[in-house]
Amino acid sequence: MFLEKVMERNPKLLDAAIKLHQEGILDPDTYILDVPSLLENAKLVLDEAKKHGLNCLYMSKQIGRNAEIAELLEDMGYDGAVAVDYREALHLAAHGLKLWNVGHLVQTPKSVLERLIPYGVRYFTIYSIDKLQEIDEIAKRHDIHQSIMVKVADDSCLIYDGQQGGFNLDELECVVEAAKKLSHIQIEGVTSFPCMLYNEKSKKIEKTANFDLLLKAKERLESLGCAIKEVNTPSSNTYASMKLAADNHATTVEPGHALTGTTPYHAFHSDGEVPTLLYLTEISHMVNGTSYAYGGGYYRRSNLKNALVVHRDGVRERALIHGPSIDSIDYTLKIDGVHPVSATVLCSFRTQIFTTRSHVALIDPRGEEPVLLGVFDAHGYKL
Repeated sequence: MFLEKVMERNPKLLDAAIKLHQEGILDPDTYILDVPSLLENAKLVLDEAKKHGLNCLYMSKQIGRNAEIAELLEDMGYDGAVAVDYREALHLAAHGLKLWNVGHLVQTPKSVLERLIPYGVRYFTIYSIDKLQEIDEIAKRHDIHQSIMVKVADDSCLIYDGQQGGFNLDELECVVEAAKKLSHIQIEGVTSFPCMLYNEKSKKIEKTANFDLLLKAKERLESLGCAIKEVNTPSSNTYASMKLAADNHATTVEPGHALTGTTPYHAFHSDGEVPTLLYLTEISHMVNGTSYAYGGGYYRRSNLKNALVVHRDGVRERALIHGPSIDSIDYTLKIDGVHPVSATVLCSFRTQIFTTRSHVALIDPRGEEPVLLGVFDAHGYKL
């Protein structure tokens, strides 16, 4: 999906990946992140967000919950992390990082609330009254007044399978009535997902029905007596969408794929964030005229299509690459044609590294020789 853009806009990353693999420094099934370029992307988004008066969070799951990068982002001026599931929140908390919003896609289990509420979380997102009551109970025990963000959704919204959850407008009065009976929580924010998406026909990032519902929910909650400070608008939060978010009364954005230049916008445009991510593997074997490379990093929504195969003698070939069927494990990836065993294979596609079993290599490709900064597992633990 992004291989052409890497070749066009970040060829040093490509050359560095080939060198590090063919010298035996990096194994197959490794995501490679160009850290200096990622930080430049992060600064570009942060500056644009602040220009429009937006809080700017970072999302780490796409890059494997990497706390070293997270620390650099906070040093740069990012307001904190969004952790859409509780394991990410716990990992970032273990490294002393700022948790701004926890629980957007996966509500926080009670056992984890017991640890995170004392640690300090700016907002917990909820989409059940039961969870609201649990948070209040634990916050009261620790004498903490906890801010809450309410997730909204209805039949007009786009909801990805596995992410169902959210109050519709008619349910908000019941939520507020329940909140009024609780002493240690206050509803101060509203969110939904996805609020913006890239439209391939218009070639623009546009707001979704979720965004429209979000604004109606803010008005409804305010009419019910809530002081709403936070209008959180995740998805397609790139340099190119900051003005759109601000013009539609968002307060907070949370770039994730923008940090690596791998949103759908970046597949069709050559401005803004530079692609900083490659997936490295190698040819394992051939069967009936088809080559197979080591898997482990395949993501079902990746739109994986193109690969660059690099022979040990330097010959470079373009080839089509295919993931396994939906009911199969990605032990290998199929590549059209016959290619030498152990040849380097490079791809760049939309991923969620935390869902894989890959390694993650942080590199600086800019010098005469690429520098390996560290290797991590897919959940951010240093190897």
